Amino acid sequence: MIVIDDILTSNLDFEDTYVAIGNFDGVHYGHKKLIRETVRKSKKNSKMSVVFTFANHPMEVLHKDRKFNHINTNEEKLYLLEALGVDCVVLQNLNNHFLEYSPSEFIEILKNKLKVKEIFVGFNFSFGKGGLGKISDLKNLAKLYNIDVTEVEPVMIDNQVVSSSLIRKKIMESDFEGAIKFLGHPMLVIGEVVHGRKIARQLGFPTANININNRLFPPFGIYGAYLQIGNKDSELLYGAVNIGCNPTLKAGEISLEVHILDFDKDIYGKKIYIQIVKFMRKERKFNSVDELKSTIAADVNRWKEHKREMKYGSPIEIR
Repeated sequence: MIVIDDILTSNLDFEDTYVAIGNFDGVHYGHKKLIRETVRKSKKNSKMSVVFTFANHPMEVLHKDRKFNHINTNEEKLYLLEALGVDCVVLQNLNNHFLEYSPSEFIEILKNKLKVKEIFVGFNFSFGKGGLGKISDLKNLAKLYNIDVTEVEPVMIDNQVVSSSLIRKKIMESDFEGAIKFLGHPMLVIGEVVHGRKIARQLGFPTANININNRLFPPFGIYGAYLQIGNKDSELLYGAVNIGCNPTLKAGEISLEVHILDFDKDIYGKKIYIQIVKFMRKERKFNSVDELKSTIAADVNRWKEHKREMKYGSPIEIR
């Protein structure tokens, strides 16, 4: 999959591309419907499918003091898009200059740089300076350049429109299972294994530590997960994940630690792909280290039992 970080400076030569446009944070069910239609149409016409998305959120540019927690990092977003069969992703970095483009100027960029044949957007799409351009404006402007526009209807689950904002809300309200249901795939975390304080190893349960800064993470607790080390095509392993503050041992320090079942190798500095699929229990403070050790052992054994029933497999199943 080709990745372009700035469409304005790209010299790649395109011809009659089929382009899906959106933020695509989480790459949820609604996004997949839109992207799959883009990929299907491009393959039908033996052309290239392109996803035009953004490396950062407009609010991060306009309000630098605000913190915006993405469901996925950009690396995770690219992983999910590649799994859907996308040929090329424009991961455009937004700045004040780019946000000043009018709707007509934005369409000119797509036509001149990507030679777009058809644009695919969601029902609530807006574009151009201040988001003033709506789908009706897109269709009118596209006609001037002989570009087709396909508007994809929203996806409904449990009588609710699937959206990134709804998924963020479910995560923040500790509805992990609901968030996964609306995503349509396991919660994905990709990161580098870093050195921790090695306290878990002293307890008999060595863990791989991953930084989870600048992103939305699940409610604090213990989770069951699938994982791969080094690359996404490596051996499928299983792990018990702790996300939280470790109130018994490391008060106030947010971390993600995964105890990999039946595994004891040095993987510091290696990339790890974690698919979090099962909420096990909430994080809590223990009265003693012995109580903590016995509870961790119980968590690991319970995940071993649960994993036999899970429907997700390797590689990550993008449904």
